[in-house]
Amino acid sequence: MWHHRWMTVALSVLLAYAVNLPAAQGEPLSVPGISPPLNYQIECRYEPTTQTIDGQVDITWKYGGTQPLSQIALHLYPNAFQPGSTFFNESSGQHRGVQGDVNKPGKMELTQITYISGTNSRDMTASLRFIQPDDKNPYDRTLATVDLPRPLRPGEVLHMKLIYQTLLPDVFARSGVADPFVMAGQWYPKLAAYERQWQRGREQEGFNLHQFHANSEFYADFANYDVKLTLPKTYVVGATGCEADPPVVEGEHKRLHFVQSWVHDFAWAADPRFVLQTCTIEPKDTAPVEIRLFSQPEHLPLAERQLKAVAGALEQLCTSYGPYPYRTLTVIDPPADAPGAGGMEYPTLITGGTPNFPGERSSDPERVLVHETAHQYWYGLVATNEFEEPWLDEGLTTYSEGKILAKLYPDTRVPFKFLGIPLFSTPLRDDAPGDYRTVLGSTVLDPINLPAWEFASERSYAASVYYRTALSLYTLERTVGEEKMQDILSAYFKRWAFRHPGTRDFLQVVQEKAGESTMDHFREWISLPASMDFAVGDVRPIETPTGPAWQVRLERRGELTAPVEVIVIDSSGQSHVFHCEGTDRYTELIVPGDSPVMTVQVDPHERHLLDTNRLNNLWTQEKSIWPALRWTLFVAAAYQAILSAGI
Repeated sequence: MWHHRWMTVALSVLLAYAVNLPAAQGEPLSVPGISPPLNYQIECRYEPTTQTIDGQVDITWKYGGTQPLSQIALHLYPNAFQPGSTFFNESSGQHRGVQGDVNKPGKMELTQITYISGTNSRDMTASLRFIQPDDKNPYDRTLATVDLPRPLRPGEVLHMKLIYQTLLPDVFARSGVADPFVMAGQWYPKLAAYERQWQRGREQEGFNLHQFHANSEFYADFANYDVKLTLPKTYVVGATGCEADPPVVEGEHKRLHFVQSWVHDFAWAADPRFVLQTCTIEPKDTAPVEIRLFSQPEHLPLAERQLKAVAGALEQLCTSYGPYPYRTLTVIDPPADAPGAGGMEYPTLITGGTPNFPGERSSDPERVLVHETAHQYWYGLVATNEFEEPWLDEGLTTYSEGKILAKLYPDTRVPFKFLGIPLFSTPLRDDAPGDYRTVLGSTVLDPINLPAWEFASERSYAASVYYRTALSLYTLERTVGEEKMQDILSAYFKRWAFRHPGTRDFLQVVQEKAGESTMDHFREWISLPASMDFAVGDVRPIETPTGPAWQVRLERRGELTAPVEVIVIDSSGQSHVFHCEGTDRYTELIVPGDSPVMTVQVDPHERHLLDTNRLNNLWTQEKSIWPALRWTLFVAAAYQAILSAGI
C-alpha cells in the first residue's frame, strides 16, 4: 500500500492492524500472529434433493475506517445465475464453453439480517437494497447494501447474523451440482472488501463495490473461517482449511467442522464417489504441507500424475517466491459431466480437470493443476483486486505456470488428435512462452490493465489478462535477467502477502529492482491497447564523409516501445552490434566500410516476446527457407491450440 496518509483518529487502529503483517522482505512469511479484523462462523446444511444450502452466518468485523459508517455491503454471488443478471446478459448464459440451464437457475435469498449489540438485537432485513454501480441493471441482485441501526465508529466491532438459502444451479461457472457431485463456490453471503484511503490509489476509503460480471472473479478481505457443514453421511468432502473435529454422525447425516485463519474465501466440494489420495511435501523453510486429492474413481490411474504436478508446483513456488504458510492444499477432481467446476482456485483449495484421453507426453492434466496451484500465491496470498486489476492475478499466475512447466516438464509435446483421442506426439513443443504467442496479432482491442467487465469480449479478456500479461513478464525477464526477475517477484510476494496491493505497488518493486526506465517500458506494455513489432527496413550502400558505408533501417511498426538489439553481419564475417532505444519510428544504423551487409537480425536473443511478427526481424542477402518453415510450424502449433481449446 503506497504512501498512505492516515487520519489521527484512526492511527492506533490501523497500526494495530498492520504492524504484525509480514512486510519486510528478509522476514520469513507465515500466517500473521494476530487475528484479522473479520470473522465468519457458518453453520449450514446441504440437501441434495433440492440442491439447496440453508445456513446461518455470524459475522464479526472490527471496523478499520476513519469515519462513522452507516451501511455495509454484501455480495450475493449466486444471484448471478438468475436470468436478467449482469452476468447472464454479458455471457449470454455461457462460461468457458459451458451453457447454463436457464430452467435451473441458482439464487441466494437472505431471509433475516440481525444486528447484535450485547444482549440486544435488531432486525435489519427491511433495509436490504440491491445496487448496481457498474451498469445500473435493475435486474442484477449480486450486490446489496444494508443500513445499520446506528453509525459504526472507527475501531468498533460489528456483529450481525444472516439467515440465508442458496439454490445451486446445475454445475456452471465454477459452482453447482452434477448429481451426486456438488461444488460450493461463492455459496454464502460475503461482506464486501473495505479499502482504506490511498490503498491501490483509492482517494476515499470505503467498500469496493462491484457486481458479478461474466469476466470478473472475486475480491474480499482476509478473515478467520469456522464452518460447520451438515450433509448426507455418504458424502466425502474436501474443503478450504482443516477439519477441526472428527465428523459427528446423526442418523443419515453427518456434521463436519472446518477451520482456517487468514483466508479471504471458503469453498467446499462433496461427492460420495470421491477417493482420497494424499501426499506430504516439506519445502525448504516451510512447514510440511499435506496435499489432499479428492479423485473420481475412473481417474485414479492419473492420481499419481496429479499429485506429483501439484507437489512439484508448490515446491517450485516456495523456492522461487516464498513459503506457503498453510498446512493443507486440497485438490478437487470434478467428474466428466461437471466441466464448469474445473480449473478454479480458492484459498487452500483448487479444482482440476482430468482429460478423458491424456497423452503421455502432453501437459494435460498437469497444466491446469500447475496454473491453479500458482493461484495460491497471486490470488490466495497477495490477493489483488480481480474486479479492477485482474492482470495482477491471472497474468502473474500464467507466467508462473509457464516457468514451472518448463522446469518440471521440459519436453512436453503437442499430440496429434483424432476425434479428441491423442494418437501420437508431434515434434511441436507444448510449452511456454511459445504457445502463449498464438494470441498475438497486430490489432489489440484492449490494454492489459483494465477492469474485468470493460474488455471488448471474453476472448480479448483472456488474451490480454492471461497471455499478453505473461508475455510482458517474459519480456521483462529477458530484459533484466532471470535472477533479477525472480528477485522482483519474490520481493513483491513477500512485501504484499495478505495486503491487497495494486498495479502501482507492483511497478514500484520493478522500479526498485530494475530501474525507472525498465519500469516505464513495462508500464507502457500493460497500459496501452497496442502491439509491438520491430522490423528490418531498407538495407543499402551509402557514401558518408568518411567513406563508403551501409545503412540499415530499424523500423518500429507497432506502438509499443522497448530497448532493442540489432546485429549486422557483413561479407567479411564481422558482426556489428547496435543497442537502440526502440522509441523512434525509424532508426538509421550505419555500418562503416564497403563490405556488403549479408545478414541483419533484430532482437537476436528473442527477448521481446510481445513482438507480433518475428519474420520481419531477419533480413538476408541470400533468402533462406528457415523463417518460412519456422512460421509454418508456429501456425501449425496455433491451429492445434485452437482445436484443443475448442474455440
